[in-house]
Amino acid sequence: MDRKKQPRGTRNSRRERNKQTFPKKVALISVLGVSFILICGGVYATKIMQPKPKEVSKVKDDSLYKQKEALLLEKIREAKKQEELQSTEQEKTEGSIQTLIYEPVTTDTIPQLPTIKTELTILIEEAKKNLPKETAAKIVGYVKKIKTNEQVIGYQTTVDTYTWDSKKEDWSEKTVLGKNVAYVNQKTKQPLTLQDIFISEANLLAIYQVLQQKLLDESPDGNSVIDGVLNMPKISLDGTAFTYYPDKISLELPENPTGKKEITLPYKEIANYINPEFVDPDAIKDAVSAPLDPDKKYISLTFDDGPNPETTPRLLDILKEKDVKATFFMLGQNVVKNEELVKRVAEEGHEVASHSYSHPQLTGVDEQIVKDEVQQTDKAIYHAIGKIPTDFRPPYGAVNTEVAKIINKPIIQWSVDSQDWESHNAEAIIKRIHDTAYHDTIILMHDIHPETVDAVATVIDHLRGEGYEILPSKKLLGNKAKPLHMYYGSKDERLVQ
Repeated sequence: MDRKKQPRGTRNSRRERNKQTFPKKVALISVLGVSFILICGGVYATKIMQPKPKEVSKVKDDSLYKQKEALLLEKIREAKKQEELQSTEQEKTEGSIQTLIYEPVTTDTIPQLPTIKTELTILIEEAKKNLPKETAAKIVGYVKKIKTNEQVIGYQTTVDTYTWDSKKEDWSEKTVLGKNVAYVNQKTKQPLTLQDIFISEANLLAIYQVLQQKLLDESPDGNSVIDGVLNMPKISLDGTAFTYYPDKISLELPENPTGKKEITLPYKEIANYINPEFVDPDAIKDAVSAPLDPDKKYISLTFDDGPNPETTPRLLDILKEKDVKATFFMLGQNVVKNEELVKRVAEEGHEVASHSYSHPQLTGVDEQIVKDEVQQTDKAIYHAIGKIPTDFRPPYGAVNTEVAKIINKPIIQWSVDSQDWESHNAEAIIKRIHDTAYHDTIILMHDIHPETVDAVATVIDHLRGEGYEILPSKKLLGNKAKPLHMYYGSKDERLVQ
């Protein structure tokens, strides 16, 4: 379909309008273009007229950096000159990292030096790896001297890392210490040993009892692991690995049911069994038992073969009334039948000790029976009061070296025998003790005999009348009794033979 033709007048009119609009558009574009050029030119002119702060600042930073770098190096080197442990410097620079290593000059006083140097190299390499990239740093490796006391000196690898902080315009410092300290006995110039610290195997065996109890205390259910703990192989001076600290010691443990591989004992818990020359004095301050007053008379009351439900409660009443603490050497077979009575003995401040399970003469039976007699009683007493007995009185006083090693507890004998087991007479018991008692001795009685209980109040009164202070046996012995030794009094200690 053909389009209708527009009138000629209409087409002419449109051309005229277009002719008039075009010059206006050109003018507008020109104005915008000129404006844009002027703006850009102004910005550029302003920019090139401003100073260059980055270049000036960089020069300033370099100058400050060099100044503080020189001060830091001077400080480091001066500090090393002032240290008691003299050393020589080895310097190495790799890019922006400068390493200063200070090795001790006197090497014969540090037998572990090769190990120390190896650890120092490892620490330095770790410090380098941990640095941010392209960071100016100073790594200073040296051996730090630690003086515990006159007899023990420790040496510890140390790495100080200084990194430049451009924002703070100063050095930041970080120190990393080696995991191990090499301790040296200043008498022998050799690495510290367990013998230095504990002196004797007997003292270490006393510590063994402490760590057994600690394992049980830290176990969620001591009764479930007590067999394994009691049967754990003993530690020894030569065969036990350890980590020494000025205030405590960590001992490697044999395989045991608790799963623990080591145990840490503060010296204050074992102060009576260590050599004070080799520990920090503050670690055992007020922990070592004070000696008994030499101007006083002391004596100890001990009771064997109980507990007995008929006689022991009455005895406890008398001791409570007289304010006397005693030591009870109990038979395991009686403990299992009278647990509440055992608890009462412990709760009232008396010592609970072992007298075997069924009262055999231990020197006349085989080793397994000795072991069973000791361990069954340990278990029975632990089940009753949560503590393993630390002291042992062998039935009839019969003991030898082999038996003592199995018992692994201090052997508490006696020096005054009341002979209550023979007389069964209160007056005879009172007279016997009166005639034979003397200073620093241990009296033997039995809480299973009614006549003994009848005599106790008078015995206490007579002893006090003669000036005696009555103590439980452990306290009489200064809390220092140890396995493989037997004691008849505070001044009569003998090695079991």
